[in-house]
Amino acid sequence: MKLFIVITLLAVSLALASAVPTVAVDGAINPVSARFIMRNLERAEAEGAPCFIILLDTPGGLMTSTEDLTRAIMSAEIPVVVYVYPRGGRAASAGVFIAYSAHIAAMTPGTRIGAAHPVSMMGAENSDSANTMMDKVANDAVANVRAMALERGRNPDWPERAIRDSESITADDALSLGVIDLIAEDVEDLLEKLDGLSYGPAKRDTLRLSAPFIDKRRMTSAEEFLFTLLNPNIAYLLMMLGIVGIYLELQNPGGIFPGVVGTISILLALYAFQILPVNYVGVALLILAVGLFILEANTPTFGLLTTGGVVSMLAGSFLLTSGNPSLFTISWSVILPTVAAAAIISIIVIYKAIQATLTKPATGMEGMVGLRGVVAKKSRPELKNWFIEVRGELWSAVGEELPPGTEVIVEAVENGKLRVREA
Repeated sequence: MKLFIVITLLAVSLALASAVPTVAVDGAINPVSARFIMRNLERAEAEGAPCFIILLDTPGGLMTSTEDLTRAIMSAEIPVVVYVYPRGGRAASAGVFIAYSAHIAAMTPGTRIGAAHPVSMMGAENSDSANTMMDKVANDAVANVRAMALERGRNPDWPERAIRDSESITADDALSLGVIDLIAEDVEDLLEKLDGLSYGPAKRDTLRLSAPFIDKRRMTSAEEFLFTLLNPNIAYLLMMLGIVGIYLELQNPGGIFPGVVGTISILLALYAFQILPVNYVGVALLILAVGLFILEANTPTFGLLTTGGVVSMLAGSFLLTSGNPSLFTISWSVILPTVAAAAIISIIVIYKAIQATLTKPATGMEGMVGLRGVVAKKSRPELKNWFIEVRGELWSAVGEELPPGTEVIVEAVENGKLRVREA
């Protein structure tokens, strides 16, 4: 009987407990991370969850992905909580918009929010038209976040300073300025403070949580793979691996493995580069570098084309993400060793190709030239032809006949016969 009562009480307590779906984003906001959040938000809505928590630590992201995500949060059927976490984390750039779109915004001590000035993805242009375009983008961003601030009952003025002046503030300052709703020490403290919290413009809505616990949702393996792929350093390494693989396949047709690996790597890199902001002049220079290496292997210029290929590859690698914010820039610590490795591989292949053209044939009739042999004894003295034995084989010889047993050296091949001289 006691066991039955215990089981019943446990079942009742579990039924009354509130599972709070939670996702964590540590990195850039891109199509993969945005879709991951939106997918789990839709699932939480379908499950009738009391709220949905986003643990956010981001340096920024793509504007299109950020806009898709903020629209989904603004139209959510359940309260969305954005919590800047852990200590040392930040909600920079795109993170400001995501925090402002949430029904409840929270931060942990030691975090920061701000620096939301839009950055051109088209390179470092200072023309009047480029500056005008950036002003338009900034004005639109200010209007967007101001509308969200009024909708959520937060400070509508501070985001303009974050966008126009790249201002960044601490958690304490954010709370005092009305940028966020609360500060929580950790996730458990956050759940305690969320229960009974009133939010919105006039604090009309109140969040109720009954024995809440975190139900953390993680990315699928496919999402984790694609999220990693959108790292510009990873995409660049795949591009370079693909270029080297295709180059090796062209230099050694039939190898198959380099061609397969190269093709797959190129396709994965192209997937990333169609999303990431890249300069296609850089891509063209990388392709030109491969062309110069191939030309060097087939028409040796004693390193001139190789030097041009290395310079083209280095310039292409630099221009590929030149002018982008640091979040979308390829690191020099990745570029330099990668270009060096690709150049070394290319030089080795070129050297082998040139060496092959300068080395005399080792097989066939032409491969006989320079070999030593011995004049063979005729099986019948009346035969006009005379023979020499080379590598255990009998060959017809031309020229002045030499006595049997004489050591000779092959000088040339004439109509299937060997011209020799005495060694």
